[in-house]
Amino acid sequence: MEEIDTACRDALNGQPSRRPIIEMTIPSALDKTISPPGKHVVNLFIQYTPYKPAEGSWEDPTYKKSFAQNCFNLIDEYAPGFSSSIVDYDMLAPPDLEREFGVTGGNVFHGAMGLDSLFLMRPVKGWSDYRTPMTGLYLCGSGTHPGGGVMGAPGRNAAHVVLADLKKQAK
Repeated sequence: MEEIDTACRDALNGQPSRRPIIEMTIPSALDKTISPPGKHVVNLFIQYTPYKPAEGSWEDPTYKKSFAQNCFNLIDEYAPGFSSSIVDYDMLAPPDLEREFGVTGGNVFHGAMGLDSLFLMRPVKGWSDYRTPMTGLYLCGSGTHPGGGVMGAPGRNAAHVVLADLKKQAK
């Protein structure tokens, strides 16, 4: 918990976390077609990186490389030799996520997952049931309950609401 708190505080202070929270998946362990034999594809989801660093810029390749290397070194603490096994990598910093995927502020959760924006407050008070003031328009992305990181749940929940509304209309 202390490391999560420190990582979050770093980002709030405009610094990429010195010890970021890293989620690693290895999709090639299940799908051998996405990497050459004996090699793997690794996805790293790094939390607590500010959109606009207080010092430096994500547009600077050296800055990005330094942060990536810091992440790789942290993984080396748990999986020795990880960083030396990397053949190549691509890094998407928050501005890259915004530019490439239209994710405002580079936040894949479509807004902070703080206590003030969860449950009945997600995305905002009065809209937590997936309906919007415009009839027939529903919300179903990471910005809705239960939020990003709960794969597919916002869409599934919204689909149930849409189906219930359609049943009411049919009566």
